[in-house]
Amino acid sequence: MQVLILGGAGEVGRYLIGDLSQKGCEITVLDRAPKDPEMIENPSINYLQGDITDTGLVNAVVRGKDVIIHLAWGFADDARTVFGEDIKGHINVLEAASSCGVRSFIYTSTATVYGRTVAHPVTENHPCIVADARKPLYALGKYAAEELCKLYHKSQQLPVTIFRFWWAFGDTIGGRHLRELIRKALKHEPLEMVHGAGGSFVTMADLAEAMNSVISKPEAAGQVYNVGSIFLTWEEIGTMIAQLTQSSSTIYLVPSDEWKGPAFLNEIWDLSWNKAERELGYWPRDSREGMCSLFQEALQDCVNRVRKEM
Repeated sequence: MQVLILGGAGEVGRYLIGDLSQKGCEITVLDRAPKDPEMIENPSINYLQGDITDTGLVNAVVRGKDVIIHLAWGFADDARTVFGEDIKGHINVLEAASSCGVRSFIYTSTATVYGRTVAHPVTENHPCIVADARKPLYALGKYAAEELCKLYHKSQQLPVTIFRFWWAFGDTIGGRHLRELIRKALKHEPLEMVHGAGGSFVTMADLAEAMNSVISKPEAAGQVYNVGSIFLTWEEIGTMIAQLTQSSSTIYLVPSDEWKGPAFLNEIWDLSWNKAERELGYWPRDSREGMCSLFQEALQDCVNRVRKEM
């Protein structure tokens, strides 16, 4: 099977390359970043450095592919870049894929398109209040990209499936707020949390499994699916951080309406993946206890990295 991964140099892309390579897929990667040594050593990868805003390049690279996994996004926070580059490139890919008869087109979106949570758990029917998102331009761009996917499915019969997730992790985990909590713990400073706030994390393995499942399910075309592996509160994460850093930091729980810290730490992103379970047969590979262990391993690697930076 010929698979094209757009934006494949990132963490999710690198995991998918390894997973799909083991399944015998021939993989083409298109990314702005130069090819790294890890990919040079993999003979099953055809790596192209380029940009999806290049219409000719996109047309050429899409031709002959069975599956397209679209991860490419610039993550800029200005309208000209989001709509002049990200959305422009997105349209190039949708046009090329519609013309080439791909078997499956997978678009990775984000829980950010929900904007803010007004109902729990967060299902795919939750309203998308993009103007209230912490990064409204990012949310608006991703929401527009989703709507274009749906339009091309309806008008061009493009077999596109959209996945929304909150925070993915593999052997390590990143994130500015997470690293700041680790730095505080290493300095034995108090860790302030909002009671009940947290989010649904997804492992790279579960995300890859969800994507693999839609390739063999034509009925998944035109659908949007939340995916996740485990819901963790910041209080649980703070406790893990204190243990891993052997910190004497005390965790203080603050009522939501009294919180004065980053808004991100005062949100509840309890995504429901019941639809994916029902229609795709998706379910996290491990128990909650097993997922906690995997999360702690990733967190330990992040702790080690932060220690080196300090």
